Amino acid sequence: MPHSDAQGKDVALGWYQQIQPTTVVDVGAGCGTYAKLMRQPGDTARWTAVEAWQPYLPEFELRGLYDQVVVADARHLNWSDYQADLVIAGDVLEHMGRDDAKALLRRIKHAAANLIVSIPVLHLPQGAANGNPYERHVDHWSAGAMAAELGGGVKETWVGSVLGYFWWSREVTGG
Repeated sequence: MPHSDAQGKDVALGWYQQIQPTTVVDVGAGCGTYAKLMRQPGDTARWTAVEAWQPYLPEFELRGLYDQVVVADARHLNWSDYQADLVIAGDVLEHMGRDDAKALLRRIKHAAANLIVSIPVLHLPQGAANGNPYERHVDHWSAGAMAAELGGGVKETWVGSVLGYFWWSREVTGG
């Protein structure tokens, strides 16, 4: 589904406000959940959406929510072109195999000063939705597995009954 559970969104918003980014990349933008939540009047941050499913652009009017929209599978982006103060990987990593997700996280961590990851911590099987094969849930992450994968750069975590949120920061790693 291009939408996300409401759980923990207030936590992600609080982290965004602490980070105060000037550049944001929203990976797997879907319906624009995070741009709608975080972009406030007067916010000057430049937002880029990365969305693999082109039909979502007109369906959710993504060009009106973001300064730039890139139609691409994030696994195949040249992340050196997408350096950002903040990358959001909201409910996207479960849509790819574990090895692909790990590789994507490594590449994002080289491009981002901060990374907010949201994943279902509840096993939620899901097939393709509305013809979109990218909506299929391929892998399940536990909160512990995600924290371990992000490693020593985890600044804060929040785990609810449905979603887990992880704030990774290069600042924590000393980078």
